Parts: sequence; C-alpha cells; structure tokens
Amino acid sequence: MIEQETINQYEIERGKPMPSTVHAYVSKNLLVQLEINYRGQYTILPELSLGTADAPVVPDIAIYPKFKIDVHHDTIRRKDLPIGVIEVLSPTQSLDALIEKAGTFLLSGVQSVWIVIPNLEAICVYHTPASYIFFRQNDILKDERLNIELPLETIFQET
Repeated sequence: MIEQETINQYEIERGKPMPSTVHAYVSKNLLVQLEINYRGQYTILPELSLGTADAPVVPDIAIYPKFKIDVHHDTIRRKDLPIGVIEVLSPTQSLDALIEKAGTFLLSGVQSVWIVIPNLEAICVYHTPASYIFFRQNDILKDERLNIELPLETIFQET
C-alpha cells in the first residue's frame, strides 16, 4: 500500500512525483549495473536538471557519451541533452505522463528513452515516440542505439 501525501516542494520543482522505496531501489540497481558495465563508454548521472530555468526537466537517470567532470566547476542545469534517458514509474505517477515525457525527449533529440515499470518487472525502450521494445522479468534488455545490454534480473532482484 502506498501512503498518499500532498504535493511537496520536491514535486513542484521537478514536475514529477516523489520517489518511493521501490523506485529508489530499482533506480539504484540501474545506476550500479550501468556504471559497472559501461563506465568507460558513458557518463551516467541521476536526478540531473536539464533545460532552462523556465522549463527544467529532471530525468531519473541521464546517459551521456563519456565526458570528464570537473568537480571545481559545477553546472546547475545542463543545456545539452543526454543521448539516453531512463524514467522509473512511481506508484503515484501516470504511465501516460511518462510516455508523453518520453516522446518529448525523443523529439528533442534524445536517442533512447527507457520507461521502467517496477511492478511488472519490465522496461520499455523507446527510439521513436510511437514504438518501443518491451523487455520483462528474465529478459536481457538490448538497446541497440546505445549498445547497452542488461539482464533484467539484476535490476528487479529482491533482497
């Protein structure tokens, strides 16, 4: 059962629901697996603010071609789009809203958007707003655009 709360500052600023325990767990597993397998190829960043102050958007995970991060010069909001975006469905979030968000990312130039549906142990990989590949449970996710392969059992394993 999910506890319902009123909209808070986090949700207002990011334009998305507050993450849940499962959302955090699945996001962490994705970050760890991507970092282990693709650290040399990509820079993988969680909760990164993109866009402008007027229209910020914060994907759960952004995937960029590898770049060096200078810890002495920070950026609050990146204007360059990632090549990949991962959104994990929160229990209070609409799947339709995430599909619409995926379309917006893709039309803006993002090459690949993953929508993660924890309670189905599934990930939909979008390369265009109108089509996706559905991976579930024990499948190996294969994103040919980003050249990424991940076994879903490592993402949704229960502890």
